[in-house]
Amino acid sequence: MQLNDIPQLHPTEFEAVQRPFISKSFKELEEIFDKASRGMDHEFLTLLDHELTFRQKNQKTPALRKDVARSLAKAAARQADFFVASAPVTVARSRAAGRAPAKHTRPASRRKSKFQPTDEQDAALQAFLKGQSLKINAFAGSGKTSTLQLLSNATGLRGQYLAFNKSIVTDAEEKFSETIDCSTSHSLAFRAAPSGYKRDIGKLTNRCTAKQLVEVLDLKRRKFGDKYAITPDSQGYLYLETIRRYAQSADDEIGPQHVPVLGAIRTAPEDVRDEVSSFGLEGARHVWSRMLSEHDPLPLGHDGYLKLWGLSRPIIATDYIMLDEAQDTNPVVLDILQRQRAQLIYVGDRYQQIYEWRGAVNAMESIDTEASTYLTTSFRFGDAVADLATKMLLKLGERQPVKGNPLLMSRIGKTNPNAILARTNASTISAVIEALDEGRKPHLVGDKSELMDMLRGVQSLRNEEPSTCPAFFGFKLWNEVVEFARTDEGAHLVTFVNFVEKRGEKQLMWALNRTVDEEKADLVISTGHKSKGREWKSVRLMDDFLRSSPGDKKGGGPDPAEMRLLYVALTRAKEVLEVPEQILQFIERDILPECDKVVEDQQRTAKKASSTSSIVSQPLVRPQRSSPPSPLPAIAVRSESVAERPVRKRIMGWLFGK
Repeated sequence: MQLNDIPQLHPTEFEAVQRPFISKSFKELEEIFDKASRGMDHEFLTLLDHELTFRQKNQKTPALRKDVARSLAKAAARQADFFVASAPVTVARSRAAGRAPAKHTRPASRRKSKFQPTDEQDAALQAFLKGQSLKINAFAGSGKTSTLQLLSNATGLRGQYLAFNKSIVTDAEEKFSETIDCSTSHSLAFRAAPSGYKRDIGKLTNRCTAKQLVEVLDLKRRKFGDKYAITPDSQGYLYLETIRRYAQSADDEIGPQHVPVLGAIRTAPEDVRDEVSSFGLEGARHVWSRMLSEHDPLPLGHDGYLKLWGLSRPIIATDYIMLDEAQDTNPVVLDILQRQRAQLIYVGDRYQQIYEWRGAVNAMESIDTEASTYLTTSFRFGDAVADLATKMLLKLGERQPVKGNPLLMSRIGKTNPNAILARTNASTISAVIEALDEGRKPHLVGDKSELMDMLRGVQSLRNEEPSTCPAFFGFKLWNEVVEFARTDEGAHLVTFVNFVEKRGEKQLMWALNRTVDEEKADLVISTGHKSKGREWKSVRLMDDFLRSSPGDKKGGGPDPAEMRLLYVALTRAKEVLEVPEQILQFIERDILPECDKVVEDQQRTAKKASSTSSIVSQPLVRPQRSSPPSPLPAIAVRSESVAERPVRKRIMGWLFGK
């Protein structure tokens, strides 16, 4: 099949997603009618009438339809027909402008709070009870979940709590009253998915892979320009990444803005970039059209059915909606919320936005609300960590200080940590090696497959074979990756390149395979991104924070995204936080660490230049014990120099031949 042979969806296949009440029980439809008829809400009554045309098997449907018709006759239409297409931003603004304040009532049974609310929590409660839209700016560890619980217990209205992470929702379900429904945005979308997609659940929940597209679309290796050859797997990844960006956006159609610029294409001539973009756009549109078809085996996946829900312009039948972690919200979810008539409460820390790179929107900054409050007292750590966090926030423009828990003692200094946090995946491998060398049992947070794929990709490129790893998109040789890492566009690869050049990919893969499950570990190792939402008694930061980015080109200072990530990392500690000297120098004295640069290892360069026969014929010369190798600047784990470290023994002695 050619990519331009895009099948057209039958109108009835897409009509199903235009039912915002599809997931509601008949009893809930009756409740929606009662509320809509009292408020003379023409829009809700029209939507309800449309939904009832699909509920003919229920004996109560004819009577309810008559009631709806009578109410519609009395209510004057207040806006254009719901199903007429209009610009998302315009609709969102008109909805927000016409949103009436929620009228809170006394709860049927008031739950007594298990804690004494702080003045800040009480201020948030009073703002909530006024029924207007509200932002609660909650600093790290400041008790936002308990604050939301306080709000939900103070009203008799029905609420909807939304969070991205399932574990957060599960925890919330145990704490909130029965008047509030706790869900992820994906679970609401799944419930609302048309029945045709649910005949085979895999159509909704399975993940479409690049290899699957290679087989289904019969993709072949393709060359762009004179030297940019793209493997079939990389083409499949390009299509899927384009669809993912579109699915998480508020846009109605896939466009050029959703096609990513990957790997070697970042530094390619403009005509090559345009050619790749057009190719990716055409392929993504074709794949998405097949995903939309209920009869096509290509699965929608979780991002797909969430987008389907967003395109249906759904109505969440509730009185108020609480969005947790609002600083990292998918634009598609934010667009859905902006269309609601319910009272909206956004909760989060604008300075913990760390997923901007994957399309997340910081609702704590981008959305205007009628009221705004702060939670600045952390229940997680004491004054020492709070003071350091305050200094970081000052650099980001915040004037509210972070207050420590007066009942907790915390300090900044050396520690035998429970957790080590790094900026990059490559530096986590460095921490793993150090831990193995010390006889510890490290656990690496998250899926190791991404790192292993990158290391296998290095092997392929060294053998002059194209890699299927997305990070090496368009590269033919490992040396090309090394050169790319010297540019601003490739700065994110510097630490990885340096570490591979120093240690070798096989040794790194060996070390990764020696990590253990968390319940068996005595040390947790994580990137700053994956540490979000977690806490440990003692934490050590590695020195690669603020070093892997060329900086904020507009202002000439450090990238704000990198500073936000550092703020997240240093607020994970409860008692002891160990911070490298160069990071402390930045926080205390504005001395920015030098950005990493590619450091070519002469010994490895010589080895690469040698032929296989010469390597076999020449004996391996090992360095003397008294002359340890010079340290790699990009991946220093401890502040002391290499000369001060003890000679490596045990596992690493065998691994590196010391």
